[in-house]
Amino acid sequence: MLIDFDGSILIGAVLLWGFLIVLLKWKFKKTNLYLIFFSLFYIYLCNVLNYTQFPIILDPEMKKEIRQNVWRDANFIPFNLHKEDMKTSLLNILLTIPFGFGIPFIAKVNCKRIALLGVLLGICLECLQLIIALIVGFTFKYVDMNDVLFNFSGAILGYGLFQAFMILFKAWIHKGNIKLNPFLKYIYEINENERFLSR
Repeated sequence: MLIDFDGSILIGAVLLWGFLIVLLKWKFKKTNLYLIFFSLFYIYLCNVLNYTQFPIILDPEMKKEIRQNVWRDANFIPFNLHKEDMKTSLLNILLTIPFGFGIPFIAKVNCKRIALLGVLLGICLECLQLIIALIVGFTFKYVDMNDVLFNFSGAILGYGLFQAFMILFKAWIHKGNIKLNPFLKYIYEINENERFLSR
């Protein structure tokens, strides 16, 4: 039996998104453009959960055969890498580049806050994997301290790409003397405005 990111899980994610949209719109008075960027970031986070946590395998026979391998195969030593781990490490960096790039569109952040959020994201993903593995009794997704470090690196890299994008974007606006429509104005004012996480 598999629990995948579809069916009731997907319905729950959609219901949570709807609740958050209503909350942001009516309580926090967020603009429609903010809600669009928030929704895109929410979809990204759902895909991260889908990639890192699912499918969850529920198989008593497999549990009996593999037994509890959560602690045996976990790695709590940073930078303890093997050659075969390099692909996974690169994927963990790529996984969180959109996090560092996208979160400034919905929250007021700086490099220090991005670093903190990147570490917290990595820790949360690994802790979820550990909790699910302990509940199910076995896992094919192993807890690895290196994943936290590479998730953090991806978030920092993504934020650096965002800063480069903003420099080029503003240079393009100024050089072309481009009139700002609501969409361009929202992006242009990202660094000046208060965002959700600053409340």
